[in-house]
Amino acid sequence: MNKPRFSEETILSVAKTTLENARAHQASLADFGITTQLLDEFESNIQAAEALPDETANRIDLRGITREKESALDACFQWGRNLRTRLQLSFGNASPQANAFPSKQFNAAAGSESKMMPVMEILISLATQHQTELAAVGQTPEILAEGSALLDSLRQADQAQELKKDAKRSATQERYQKFQVIYDAVNRINRVGRLVFENDPVKRALFESKWPAAKAPANPGESTGQNLPQES
Repeated sequence: MNKPRFSEETILSVAKTTLENARAHQASLADFGITTQLLDEFESNIQAAEALPDETANRIDLRGITREKESALDACFQWGRNLRTRLQLSFGNASPQANAFPSKQFNAAAGSESKMMPVMEILISLATQHQTELAAVGQTPEILAEGSALLDSLRQADQAQELKKDAKRSATQERYQKFQVIYDAVNRINRVGRLVFENDPVKRALFESKWPAAKAPANPGESTGQNLPQES
């Protein structure tokens, strides 16, 4: 579902005015389905929308999780760089052991967790295979074990980020849906009000559209790109 055409504040403000006018004239609107029950439900929807958590909190949470993933990715990259150096120190820059280090894939994975995770598996295998020689140039058992721990941390951080993204998308769609329902109810009530009071200019005016007027396109024929239709 697309983002509502108007801001949440505008939709809630117009909805409250519409609800007040509809309750004041509900008996006259009842013949076209604007019942007390419908207005009660409308009011409940408004209150539920007002109670929705601020989207800023979701964005802050996601940024925090993203930073954790980036930190885990950088830690893996630094561990890999140290392994490459130790392989070169232990066996020589042009040795088969040093050349077994997947430098091209490793460098390409510097900014990508999806690329880094399979590369880290290769690096851990290399480090384990040559642990005896690498120990002489500083690769302790703790450093070797750290590689697996860093890979686990990266996987967990990546999974946490994806779960948070999914939750944010779901919450955003639910939010849009709630405001769409309110928007549609406003238009329905006002349409009925204009019909019922078509011969009473004062009361009819209460049910005229309260939505802000659409701005004229900058160029002839240019679309405004707005998603919800203006109330007719």
